Amino acid sequence: MELKVKHPLSKKEVKAIIREMAEIFGEEIAEKMLSKKDRVEVAEFDKTTEILLVNGKPFFIRRKGLIFPLVIALYELSNEEDLRKWPRRVVVDEGAVPYIINGADVMAAGIVDADENIKEGDFVFVVEEQYGRPLAIGIALMSGKAMKEKPKGKAVKNIHHAKDKIWNITVG
Repeated sequence: MELKVKHPLSKKEVKAIIREMAEIFGEEIAEKMLSKKDRVEVAEFDKTTEILLVNGKPFFIRRKGLIFPLVIALYELSNEEDLRKWPRRVVVDEGAVPYIINGADVMAAGIVDADENIKEGDFVFVVEEQYGRPLAIGIALMSGKAMKEKPKGKAVKNIHHAKDKIWNITVG
């Protein structure tokens, strides 16, 4: 699948994304994700989802006005950072990995840790327990505290995962 670039973002819009990432992850991490000097363009993925390209590479997903890093962007950052300590993380055990990579929602039974500040409806990212590699981006279906305490039920709706059609995008 190829993306068609719609338009570049203004410096003001880029600054707004940096602020939003700083609110979620903190300023230090936000600066690693995006700088004011980066070229950011918008490409339409489907009717409700846009992909933001940073210097030509898919880096963020924007859906219903919310912006969050893509799995591939988190994967690149995981070479320098331990994502298992970041805000908005959900850490799953080894048994959950193949299901999540195949698009399954994240079940509470497979969660070994989660950011307790997660609220229902938040964008979250899912990482595997052993190495902290990112697996998916999703929407929290319960709070982070509940994810850690509940023995069953769907905890995260999987909206993008490693090896899916967003992962395999090339820019046209």
